[in-house]
Amino acid sequence: MLRCTRFHAGGSSEIAEDDVLDSLRSVPEDSFVWLALSPARLDLLHDAARVLELPQLAVDNAAHPHQRARIEQYPNCVYLVLKVLSYTESTSQISTGDVVLFLTPNALITVVHGTEDPTAEARRRAADLPELLDSGPRAAAYLVTDTVVNAYLSAADQLRGDLTELEQRVFAPGRDDVTPDLYSLKREVLEARDAVEPLLPVAHRLVQPNNGEAGPLRHHFRDVANHLLRVGRDLSSCDELLTSVLDAQFSRAGLWQNEDMRKISAWAAIALVPTIVGGIYGMNFENMPELHWSFGYPLAILVIIGACTGLYAALRHNRWL
Repeated sequence: MLRCTRFHAGGSSEIAEDDVLDSLRSVPEDSFVWLALSPARLDLLHDAARVLELPQLAVDNAAHPHQRARIEQYPNCVYLVLKVLSYTESTSQISTGDVVLFLTPNALITVVHGTEDPTAEARRRAADLPELLDSGPRAAAYLVTDTVVNAYLSAADQLRGDLTELEQRVFAPGRDDVTPDLYSLKREVLEARDAVEPLLPVAHRLVQPNNGEAGPLRHHFRDVANHLLRVGRDLSSCDELLTSVLDAQFSRAGLWQNEDMRKISAWAAIALVPTIVGGIYGMNFENMPELHWSFGYPLAILVIIGACTGLYAALRHNRWL
Protein backbone atom coordinates (compact mmCIF):
# COMPACT_ATOMS: atom_id res chain seq x y z
CA MET A 1 0.00 0.00 0.00
CA LEU A 2 1.22 3.45 -0.88
CA ARG A 3 -0.84 6.61 -0.84
CA CYS A 4 0.50 10.13 -0.85
CA THR A 5 -1.80 13.12 -0.52
CA ARG A 6 -1.15 16.84 -0.37
CA PHE A 7 -3.66 18.69 1.77
CA HIS A 8 -4.10 22.40 1.16
CA ALA A 9 -6.67 25.07 1.84
CA GLY A 10 -9.95 24.05 0.30
CA GLY A 11 -9.12 20.45 -0.57
CA SER A 12 -6.51 17.81 -1.33
CA SER A 13 -4.74 16.22 -4.26
CA GLU A 14 -3.21 12.80 -4.79
CA ILE A 15 0.47 12.53 -5.63
CA ALA A 16 1.87 9.86 -7.93
CA GLU A 17 4.50 7.48 -6.60
CA ASP A 18 7.22 8.93 -8.82
CA ASP A 19 6.59 12.41 -7.40
CA VAL A 20 6.49 11.48 -3.70
CA LEU A 21 10.04 12.48 -2.85
CA ASP A 22 9.80 15.73 -4.79
CA SER A 23 6.57 16.60 -2.97
CA LEU A 24 8.31 16.03 0.37
CA ARG A 25 11.27 18.22 -0.63
CA SER A 26 9.14 21.21 -1.52
CA VAL A 27 5.89 21.46 0.39
CA PRO A 28 3.98 24.66 -0.46
CA GLU A 29 3.15 27.05 2.33
CA ASP A 30 -0.16 26.42 4.14
CA SER A 31 -0.19 22.78 3.03
CA PHE A 32 1.22 19.44 4.13
CA VAL A 33 1.85 15.97 2.73
CA TRP A 34 0.51 12.72 4.17
CA LEU A 35 2.41 9.63 3.06
CA ALA A 36 0.83 6.30 4.04
CA LEU A 37 2.99 3.19 3.62
CA SER A 38 2.78 -0.53 4.22
CA PRO A 39 5.74 -2.59 5.50
CA ALA A 40 6.25 -3.75 1.90
CA ARG A 41 7.33 -0.21 0.90
CA LEU A 42 9.96 0.43 3.53
CA ASP A 43 12.40 1.31 0.76
CA LEU A 44 10.37 4.46 0.16
CA LEU A 45 10.31 5.13 3.89
CA HIS A 46 14.11 5.20 3.98
CA ASP A 47 14.19 7.54 0.98
CA ALA A 48 11.62 9.83 2.61
CA ALA A 49 13.58 9.71 5.88
CA ARG A 50 16.67 11.03 4.10
CA VAL A 51 14.66 13.84 2.53
CA LEU A 52 13.03 14.86 5.82
CA GLU A 53 16.12 14.05 7.92
CA LEU A 54 14.21 11.69 10.18
CA PRO A 55 16.12 9.93 13.00
CA GLN A 56 17.58 6.69 11.68
CA LEU A 57 16.89 4.74 14.86
CA ALA A 58 13.19 5.55 14.69
CA VAL A 59 13.06 4.65 10.99
CA ASP A 60 14.69 1.29 11.69
CA ASN A 61 12.23 0.61 14.50
CA ALA A 62 9.30 1.41 12.23
CA ALA A 63 10.18 -1.62 10.11
CA HIS A 64 9.46 -4.01 12.98
CA PRO A 65 5.93 -4.80 14.27
CA HIS A 66 4.86 -5.52 17.86
CA GLN A 67 6.58 -2.53 19.39
CA ARG A 68 5.60 -0.95 22.67
CA ALA A 69 3.22 1.98 22.35
CA ARG A 70 5.11 5.22 22.98
CA ILE A 71 5.74 8.79 21.90
CA GLU A 72 9.24 10.20 21.41
CA GLN A 73 10.23 13.79 20.66
CA TYR A 74 13.15 14.34 18.27
CA PRO A 75 14.57 17.70 17.19
CA ASN A 76 12.81 17.68 13.82
CA CYS A 77 9.92 15.24 14.30
CA VAL A 78 7.63 13.41 16.70
CA TYR A 79 7.77 9.62 16.59
CA LEU A 80 4.56 7.94 17.74
CA VAL A 81 3.73 4.23 17.97
CA LEU A 82 0.13 3.19 18.58
CA LYS A 83 -1.21 -0.31 19.07
CA VAL A 84 -4.24 -1.01 16.89
CA LEU A 85 -6.86 -3.20 18.58
CA SER A 86 -9.70 -5.05 16.89
CA TYR A 87 -12.21 -7.38 18.52
CA THR A 88 -13.34 -10.57 16.76
CA GLU A 89 -16.82 -11.38 18.04
CA SER A 90 -16.88 -14.99 16.80
CA THR A 91 -13.79 -15.93 18.83
CA SER A 92 -13.98 -13.22 21.54
CA GLN A 93 -10.34 -12.40 20.90
CA ILE A 94 -8.34 -9.20 20.56
CA SER A 95 -6.14 -8.79 17.49
CA THR A 96 -3.24 -6.36 17.73
CA GLY A 97 -1.48 -4.36 15.04
CA ASP A 98 0.71 -1.25 14.95
CA VAL A 99 0.59 2.14 13.33
CA VAL A 100 3.76 4.23 13.34
CA LEU A 101 3.60 7.98 12.80
CA PHE A 102 6.40 10.38 11.86
CA LEU A 103 5.13 13.91 12.41
CA THR A 104 7.12 16.86 11.03
CA PRO A 105 6.08 20.52 10.59
CA ASN A 106 4.91 19.92 7.01
CA ALA A 107 4.51 16.15 6.60
CA LEU A 108 3.00 13.07 8.19
CA ILE A 109 4.27 9.57 7.40
CA THR A 110 2.31 6.54 8.64
CA VAL A 111 3.34 2.89 8.53
CA VAL A 112 0.71 0.26 9.36
CA HIS A 113 1.50 -3.27 10.56
CA GLY A 114 -1.38 -5.72 10.70
CA THR A 115 -4.71 -6.26 9.01
CA GLU A 116 -6.50 -3.27 10.54
CA ASP A 117 -5.65 0.06 8.92
CA PRO A 118 -6.87 3.07 10.94
CA THR A 119 -5.48 5.50 8.37
CA ALA A 120 -8.24 4.53 5.91
CA GLU A 121 -10.96 5.63 8.35
CA ALA A 122 -8.91 8.72 9.27
CA ARG A 123 -8.72 9.72 5.59
CA ARG A 124 -12.46 9.27 5.22
CA ARG A 125 -13.03 11.57 8.17
CA ALA A 126 -10.49 14.04 6.79
CA ALA A 127 -12.65 14.43 3.68
CA ASP A 128 -15.53 15.53 5.94
CA LEU A 129 -13.39 17.95 7.99
CA PRO A 130 -11.40 20.06 5.53
CA GLU A 131 -11.38 23.05 7.89
CA LEU A 132 -9.70 20.98 10.60
CA LEU A 133 -6.86 20.02 8.27
CA ASP A 134 -5.99 23.69 7.91
CA SER A 135 -4.18 23.17 11.23
CA GLY A 136 -1.54 21.09 9.43
CA PRO A 137 -0.21 17.55 9.78
CA ARG A 138 -0.99 17.48 13.51
CA ALA A 139 -4.67 17.49 12.53
CA ALA A 140 -4.14 14.36 10.42
CA ALA A 141 -2.23 12.80 13.32
CA TYR A 142 -5.20 13.62 15.55
CA LEU A 143 -7.59 11.84 13.16
CA VAL A 144 -5.42 8.71 13.15
CA THR A 145 -5.07 8.79 16.93
CA ASP A 146 -8.78 9.37 17.46
CA THR A 147 -9.63 6.45 15.17
CA VAL A 148 -7.29 4.16 17.10
CA VAL A 149 -8.68 5.27 20.48
CA ASN A 150 -12.27 4.79 19.26
CA ALA A 151 -11.31 1.18 18.49
CA TYR A 152 -10.00 0.94 22.08
CA LEU A 153 -13.41 2.08 23.36
CA SER A 154 -15.20 -0.51 21.25
CA ALA A 155 -12.84 -3.31 22.32
CA ALA A 156 -13.18 -2.36 26.00
CA ASP A 157 -16.98 -2.44 25.74
CA GLN A 158 -16.87 -5.86 24.08
CA LEU A 159 -14.53 -7.22 26.75
CA ARG A 160 -16.82 -5.85 29.45
CA GLY A 161 -19.76 -7.63 27.80
CA ASP A 162 -17.82 -10.91 27.74
CA LEU A 163 -16.96 -10.49 31.40
CA THR A 164 -20.60 -9.86 32.34
CA GLU A 165 -21.64 -13.02 30.50
CA LEU A 166 -18.99 -15.12 32.23
CA GLU A 167 -19.88 -13.61 35.60
CA GLN A 168 -23.48 -14.70 35.14
CA ARG A 169 -22.33 -18.21 34.23
CA VAL A 170 -20.11 -18.41 37.32
CA PHE A 171 -22.97 -17.58 39.69
CA ALA A 172 -25.62 -19.61 37.83
CA PRO A 173 -27.27 -22.43 39.87
CA GLY A 174 -25.75 -25.28 37.85
CA ARG A 175 -22.18 -26.43 37.58
CA ASP A 176 -20.44 -24.70 34.70
CA ASP A 177 -16.65 -24.71 34.76
CA VAL A 178 -15.75 -21.45 32.99
CA THR A 179 -12.16 -21.35 34.21
CA PRO A 180 -10.63 -21.77 30.70
CA ASP A 181 -12.87 -18.99 29.37
CA LEU A 182 -11.93 -16.72 32.26
CA TYR A 183 -8.22 -17.26 31.68
CA SER A 184 -8.69 -16.60 27.96
CA LEU A 185 -10.51 -13.34 28.72
CA LYS A 186 -7.80 -12.42 31.23
CA ARG A 187 -5.21 -12.76 28.48
CA GLU A 188 -7.24 -10.55 26.11
CA VAL A 189 -7.67 -7.87 28.77
CA LEU A 190 -3.94 -7.87 29.51
CA GLU A 191 -3.20 -7.52 25.80
CA ALA A 192 -5.52 -4.52 25.61
CA ARG A 193 -3.93 -2.98 28.70
CA ASP A 194 -0.47 -3.39 27.17
CA ALA A 195 -1.68 -1.26 24.25
CA VAL A 196 -3.29 1.47 26.33
CA GLU A 197 -1.31 1.93 29.53
CA PRO A 198 1.95 3.26 28.01
CA LEU A 199 -0.07 6.16 26.54
CA LEU A 200 -1.78 7.17 29.80
CA PRO A 201 0.99 9.57 30.96
CA VAL A 202 0.64 11.45 27.66
CA ALA A 203 -3.14 11.46 28.08
CA HIS A 204 -2.80 12.99 31.55
CA ARG A 205 -0.76 15.80 30.03
CA LEU A 206 -3.15 16.39 27.15
CA VAL A 207 -6.23 16.75 29.38
CA GLN A 208 -4.73 19.84 30.97
CA PRO A 209 -6.22 23.18 29.79
CA ASN A 210 -2.84 24.23 28.47
CA ASN A 211 -1.73 21.02 26.80
CA GLY A 212 0.70 22.54 24.33
CA GLU A 213 -1.62 22.34 21.34
CA ALA A 214 -2.81 25.46 19.54
CA GLY A 215 -6.17 26.39 18.09
CA PRO A 216 -9.00 23.88 17.77
CA LEU A 217 -6.60 20.94 18.09
CA ARG A 218 -6.26 21.71 21.79
CA HIS A 219 -9.82 20.62 22.44
CA HIS A 220 -9.66 17.72 19.99
CA PHE A 221 -6.57 16.24 21.63
CA ARG A 222 -8.14 16.75 25.06
CA ASP A 223 -11.15 14.76 23.86
CA VAL A 224 -8.89 11.92 22.67
CA ALA A 225 -7.02 11.99 25.98
CA ASN A 226 -10.28 11.79 27.95
CA HIS A 227 -11.36 8.78 25.91
CA LEU A 228 -7.98 7.16 26.44
CA LEU A 229 -8.16 7.69 30.20
CA ARG A 230 -11.66 6.21 30.22
CA VAL A 231 -10.42 3.12 28.38
CA GLY A 232 -7.53 2.77 30.82
CA ARG A 233 -9.93 2.99 33.76
CA ASP A 234 -12.39 0.54 32.20
CA LEU A 235 -9.70 -2.02 31.40
CA SER A 236 -8.20 -1.70 34.87
CA SER A 237 -11.58 -2.23 36.58
CA CYS A 238 -12.34 -5.07 34.16
CA ASP A 239 -9.07 -6.75 35.07
CA GLU A 240 -9.73 -6.36 38.81
CA LEU A 241 -13.29 -7.68 38.49
CA LEU A 242 -12.02 -10.56 36.37
CA THR A 243 -9.61 -11.50 39.15
CA SER A 244 -12.49 -11.45 41.64
CA VAL A 245 -14.62 -13.62 39.36
CA LEU A 246 -11.74 -16.08 39.02
CA ASP A 247 -11.48 -16.27 42.81
CA ALA A 248 -15.24 -16.86 43.00
CA GLN A 249 -14.95 -19.62 40.39
CA PHE A 250 -12.17 -21.30 42.41
CA SER A 251 -14.29 -21.03 45.56
CA ARG A 252 -17.28 -22.59 43.83
CA ALA A 253 -15.07 -25.35 42.44
CA GLY A 254 -13.91 -26.05 46.01
CA LEU A 255 -17.52 -26.21 47.18
CA TRP A 256 -18.34 -28.63 44.37
CA GLN A 257 -15.47 -30.87 45.43
CA ASN A 258 -16.64 -30.79 49.04
CA GLU A 259 -20.17 -31.71 47.95
CA ASP A 260 -18.84 -34.59 45.88
CA MET A 261 -16.72 -35.85 48.78
CA ARG A 262 -19.70 -35.70 51.13
CA LYS A 263 -21.84 -37.67 48.69
CA ILE A 264 -19.11 -40.25 48.22
CA SER A 265 -18.68 -40.55 52.00
CA ALA A 266 -22.46 -40.82 52.50
CA TRP A 267 -22.87 -43.63 49.97
CA ALA A 268 -19.80 -45.36 51.40
CA ALA A 269 -21.41 -45.27 54.86
CA ILE A 270 -24.65 -46.73 53.47
CA ALA A 271 -22.74 -49.46 51.61
CA LEU A 272 -20.88 -50.29 54.81
CA VAL A 273 -24.06 -51.68 56.47
CA PRO A 274 -24.63 -54.67 54.12
CA THR A 275 -20.88 -55.19 53.99
CA ILE A 276 -20.66 -55.62 57.76
CA VAL A 277 -23.72 -57.86 58.00
CA GLY A 278 -22.65 -59.94 55.02
CA GLY A 279 -19.12 -60.18 56.37
CA ILE A 280 -20.32 -61.47 59.76
CA TYR A 281 -22.68 -64.07 58.35
CA GLY A 282 -20.11 -65.09 55.78
CA MET A 283 -17.67 -66.40 58.41
CA ASN A 284 -19.25 -69.89 58.28
CA PHE A 285 -19.16 -70.50 62.03
CA GLU A 286 -21.42 -73.33 63.21
CA ASN A 287 -22.82 -71.71 66.37
CA MET A 288 -24.31 -68.46 65.04
CA PRO A 289 -27.74 -66.98 65.99
CA GLU A 290 -30.52 -67.75 63.50
CA LEU A 291 -28.08 -69.70 61.29
CA HIS A 292 -30.43 -72.68 61.02
CA TRP A 293 -33.65 -70.70 61.45
CA SER A 294 -35.86 -70.53 58.37
CA PHE A 295 -36.52 -66.82 58.88
CA GLY A 296 -32.90 -65.91 59.52
CA TYR A 297 -32.06 -64.92 55.95
CA PRO A 298 -35.17 -62.75 55.37
CA LEU A 299 -34.60 -61.10 58.74
CA ALA A 300 -31.00 -60.24 57.85
CA ILE A 301 -32.17 -58.71 54.56
CA LEU A 302 -34.82 -56.66 56.36
CA VAL A 303 -32.23 -55.45 58.90
CA ILE A 304 -29.93 -54.38 56.08
CA ILE A 305 -32.72 -52.58 54.22
CA GLY A 306 -33.98 -50.87 57.37
CA ALA A 307 -30.52 -49.76 58.47
CA CYS A 308 -29.66 -48.45 54.99
CA THR A 309 -32.99 -46.63 54.73
CA GLY A 310 -32.60 -44.99 58.11
CA LEU A 311 -29.04 -43.97 57.35
CA TYR A 312 -30.07 -42.59 53.96
CA ALA A 313 -32.87 -40.55 55.58
CA ALA A 314 -30.48 -39.13 58.19
CA LEU A 315 -27.87 -38.19 55.59
CA ARG A 316 -30.55 -36.70 53.36
CA HIS A 317 -31.84 -34.61 56.23
CA ASN A 318 -28.32 -33.29 56.87
CA ARG A 319 -27.93 -32.49 53.13
CA TRP A 320 -25.15 -34.94 52.53
CA LEU A 321 -27.23 -36.47 49.74
